Amino acid sequence: MRKNALKKKIGQSKNVFGTWIMTNSLDNAEILGHTGVDFIMIDAEHGSMDIESAGRMVSVIRGTQATPLLRVAGNEKSLIKKGLDTGASGIMIPMVNTKAEAEEAVSNCKYPPVGVRGIGAGRAVLFGAAAAEYEDYYAQANEEVLVILQIEHYTAVENIEEILSVPNIDIAFIGPYDLSTSMGLQGQLNHPDVLESCQKVIEACDKFNVTPGIMTWTDGIEQHLNMGFQFLLGGIDGAILYNGVKQLVNEFNGFAN
Repeated sequence: MRKNALKKKIGQSKNVFGTWIMTNSLDNAEILGHTGVDFIMIDAEHGSMDIESAGRMVSVIRGTQATPLLRVAGNEKSLIKKGLDTGASGIMIPMVNTKAEAEEAVSNCKYPPVGVRGIGAGRAVLFGAAAAEYEDYYAQANEEVLVILQIEHYTAVENIEEILSVPNIDIAFIGPYDLSTSMGLQGQLNHPDVLESCQKVIEACDKFNVTPGIMTWTDGIEQHLNMGFQFLLGGIDGAILYNGVKQLVNEFNGFAN
């Protein structure tokens, strides 16, 4: 199993940036992988790809300088198992709100004796190839695969210290849109109460040696870095494509009409 370059950067307290892929496009995955991002998050929660396409995206991204990560649709053993079997270097689990849910999530991500992840011949080991480089996956995966828990509800913020006290959590990732909605402040991402919740998560991350992450946006990156977030995720492939062409169309219409 190759070393997880993204995990190494995070372990060195370096700031990292990545983007989302939500379309069912291997070409988009390859293009994004060559942009200089540290990682690409394949969105198997809200994205249009199935698990087969997600696995192929992992393979394509591995051919670039970016690290492939995958968000599953829920904190369920079967989803996490299939997500990890793609060979993704990290798994993001949405809506983790309690210590018990955090313990379950971590356990599902780790092979015994640390967890309950099942051993199988998935893409992560080239579907059962006997080559030593793939057999090494089982020995190294518990250390190399990133465990990313989403903090996106006010109850998770209330329970944040209990959640992050669970061993083997690498990143606590705030979903600010869902968090603000749960607080009755939908879309008010810079409301003082939302920012206070973000700060509470950052402080807990510092206490338990967990990397704080957040969904960022244009003109928000500097703010989030200054707040103390180190794992920033911004942009969606479909929106990037749409906005790029729309800008050209608007410019054309300004001269042609």
